Amino acid sequence: MGKVDGNDFRVKLQGLKTLLAGAGEIEQDLETLARTLREQYVESEAYPLSAVLADNLAALGKIFAGSDDIRFREFWAAPLQLKATLVFLEGMVDEATINEHVIEKLTRPSAVPASGPQQSGLADTVRHTFLTTASVAVENRMEAVVNRILAGNAALFVDTLAAGIVVATRKVEARAIAEPDTEAEIRGPRDGFTEELRVNITLIRRRIKNPNLVVGKRTVGRRSQTDIAVVYFRGIADFKLVGEVEKRLQNITIDIPAPSGIHGLFEDSPFSIFPTVLDTERPDRVVSLLAEGKVGILIDGTPYCCVAPTTFTDFFKSGDDYYEKWLPAALIRFTRYVTAFFALTMPALYVAITSFHPGLLPMPLTLTVGTSREGVPFPTFIEAFIMEGLLEIMQEAGIRLPKLIGPAVSIVGGLVIGEAAVRAGLVSPPLVIVTSFTAIATFSISSYRMGLPLRLLRVPLMILAAGMGMFGVMWGLIAIAIHLSILESFGEPYLAPLTPRSSAHLSDLKDTVALLPATRMSERPAYLEPQDAVRLKEEKGSGDDAD
Repeated sequence: MGKVDGNDFRVKLQGLKTLLAGAGEIEQDLETLARTLREQYVESEAYPLSAVLADNLAALGKIFAGSDDIRFREFWAAPLQLKATLVFLEGMVDEATINEHVIEKLTRPSAVPASGPQQSGLADTVRHTFLTTASVAVENRMEAVVNRILAGNAALFVDTLAAGIVVATRKVEARAIAEPDTEAEIRGPRDGFTEELRVNITLIRRRIKNPNLVVGKRTVGRRSQTDIAVVYFRGIADFKLVGEVEKRLQNITIDIPAPSGIHGLFEDSPFSIFPTVLDTERPDRVVSLLAEGKVGILIDGTPYCCVAPTTFTDFFKSGDDYYEKWLPAALIRFTRYVTAFFALTMPALYVAITSFHPGLLPMPLTLTVGTSREGVPFPTFIEAFIMEGLLEIMQEAGIRLPKLIGPAVSIVGGLVIGEAAVRAGLVSPPLVIVTSFTAIATFSISSYRMGLPLRLLRVPLMILAAGMGMFGVMWGLIAIAIHLSILESFGEPYLAPLTPRSSAHLSDLKDTVALLPATRMSERPAYLEPQDAVRLKEEKGSGDDAD
């Protein structure tokens, strides 16, 4: 019996050894797989350009391994009597341009020059004699060639030539120019930025026909190579501001940034809920800000232009302000500030007054509010908090749903749910009115990014109002004012020019809360320290008559 148990033990031991050996093999396979996956990430700078065409094509095959949209078009370049290959990405190039201006020119025997191309100037011969596209460049590094291919260009490789000839053939399907959805205006232009960087630059350049409009291109993202353009007006923008923008963009070390979130990598005070960089879809607005001495940052893949520096008052300006006479425009702009104040404080004021200070209201109104709250099972704060939550849910639903369904959701949420909540005794009618007015006031703010912090701050203000009444609301507003006063945007105070540094900056107030006639705004904002402070040269006898 003991001998049998010993055999069983040996069998089990052998099975255990086999299992351990199999586990070791599995571990080795996993390590090999992980090492293979790590090795699949290819650095294109590791491959130098060669004078042998086959070596260059082999290197490109490794760099674009696994990509089925890379195309290698091999042909015999008759004028050169050499093999050549055109490399491009399918769907990002204009194939008609490639056929007409590259392949046809290099395969036509009649195009052979009388003396024939010299090897020493083969690249220049190809570029100047045969290729008939508007832009042709010669790159001597594989990394540069690969980046140009990824940008939508075609790279021509010729045997015996240790360089890549890059032909501008980019043609990417893009959204048509349309009116901005988030910045609608009555009399302003109807064109807005798109996701294509070149289109956006064109929309600015066609408004400013001046060589001093500088467009500096660079890339951000170690792996994404996202194109960015810094736009400013030479001779107007402060060179220190331009240098600060350039410095911040160079310090971005992220590998693949989200195009719509790049501004978070270079704006001030990232933990503040207030935006310190203005995003706009309107080219006309960018042009007006560039004319003041600010700097624009265009990012490929996003229909917005970031403008730096940005102040608190910039979020309350609209292009329509400058299309109307100064007095109605000033009144409309002042109304935006008032509505923004009520959008921030209205629920908190209702909670504070009904809970702590009913005497601030006229007696008939106090009786009406008190009567309407009979039967409501919640205190005013909970009641307001519920309505605020419903408002946020309806706003988010209206944004995310398709346009055909969004209005239906607004009707159902605003009328059906609101009416049903009042009839069920969950909320009082006055609070429905307060919530509706708050929502409308929020929508009157021209900037969506500025509306978000106001919506968020309503909740802590309501909490302070529920705990301390009007004193709590005042303490909350003072804390917000202190926070705004310490914010900066690219070195400029966030509350500029409302808080001028000196008496010389008082003139900047003429285009802030109020608005003066255009003939009275002859100087650029002094807080920006523009190189040319004079915008409108006044002439004798002009301007006064317009008043």
